[in-house]
Amino acid sequence: MSFFSFSFGGGCTTIGIPDSSQRNAMDFGQIAEMKVCTILETGVSEEDMNELFDHWNDELELYTLKAVPYVYGKMDRPGFMGQSILTYLYNLKLEPGCDRILYLKGRTWGDIVFEFFTLGIFAGIGIKLEIQGAVDSETHSRGYIKSKYISTLQLLFSSPKSTLVHEGYHLLGCGHQLFMEECYVTIRNLKNLAKDQNTEQGFFPTLTSRGQKFQTRRKVDSQM
Repeated sequence: MSFFSFSFGGGCTTIGIPDSSQRNAMDFGQIAEMKVCTILETGVSEEDMNELFDHWNDELELYTLKAVPYVYGKMDRPGFMGQSILTYLYNLKLEPGCDRILYLKGRTWGDIVFEFFTLGIFAGIGIKLEIQGAVDSETHSRGYIKSKYISTLQLLFSSPKSTLVHEGYHLLGCGHQLFMEECYVTIRNLKNLAKDQNTEQGFFPTLTSRGQKFQTRRKVDSQM
């Protein structure tokens, strides 16, 4: 299973350069909601979750969209690396009431040790590469972000809020490109797809960066 990731350092990728004139020229229709079932890792509070979603929704307001969080569960991390989180998410079903699944990764002593290790690499060769979040590229229906940072260096490059906005675009079907015009078109198409008669009632569908449509939860789950 492949995924879109967001890192900082030598491998940082971008959704694209915004163009407000192109975005404002598009009609994104009426307000729509995307229900995000959210898993809180131990140490991440509902207050943390709500603060992150408030910031994300400031961005989504540009497209008359709103992400509505629902606490799907609270748990210890299923494995140290991000790939372990993704593997866990791939095995979850999209339950009724869930359009997307998001895991909010917290902070452990292991993370602190790893942070000092990566800081040493940065001091030695000037490369600070760390994955801050990822979304599956097969359905764009589930992903995770690192919701707690532990160093000033990390915050200079990114933040949990900006990471959620970045991965949030992937959850809307956007890939990586130089300019965001293609992403704007994708979001508009996704909102139109939500109104299609073949889309499961009450489900905010998914689109992949390759243009594949998922209009039912069952189809999403069959792809995982």
